[in-house]
Amino acid sequence: MIVTAIDFETANRHPASVCALGAAVLEYGSIEEKISTLICPEKNVGWFSRQNIAVHGIYPEDVKDAPTFPEVYRTLKPYLENGLVAAHNARFDMACLKEACLNCGIPLPTFRYFDTVELARRVFPHLEHHRLNDVCEHLGFDLDHHKADSDAMGCLMIVVQAMNLTGVYDPEEMLSQCNTRIYEF
Repeated sequence: MIVTAIDFETANRHPASVCALGAAVLEYGSIEEKISTLICPEKNVGWFSRQNIAVHGIYPEDVKDAPTFPEVYRTLKPYLENGLVAAHNARFDMACLKEACLNCGIPLPTFRYFDTVELARRVFPHLEHHRLNDVCEHLGFDLDHHKADSDAMGCLMIVVQAMNLTGVYDPEEMLSQCNTRIYEF
């Protein structure tokens, strides 16, 4: 089974204001980066807040020639529908996906997903925090935090380590063994 980890960055507090996407895929034990792109947010949500820029370092001029969300979505959609989707703090990324689709008039996809925060809490209960940067540091993964492609890869590193620790390499079975829920989008 394929696991696709996704990560969005936003221009402001509005979840539809996606300005970057990273997606990485775990397939047959191999991890590959599939999507790493800036996104030009739709005009109605496209303003950049200082707070968000301070987090991810993406400025309006960085995305002025970037593809739009509908263009990026055409590439992303097959990965969403072809297995399980993972995200760290999945509620945020799922809200971004949902609101960006609704804002652009794109029908919502149907897929199953899980949250690697929940998985990390089950697999690494001894960690004080389960933020992506903390878990990746524990795993020895050199995370470039809040860079969407790096965050997506870090998310998959959690999945791979959970599989290695449990000895269960079927993602659904591993999640079940780790008492980690699979949600419907």
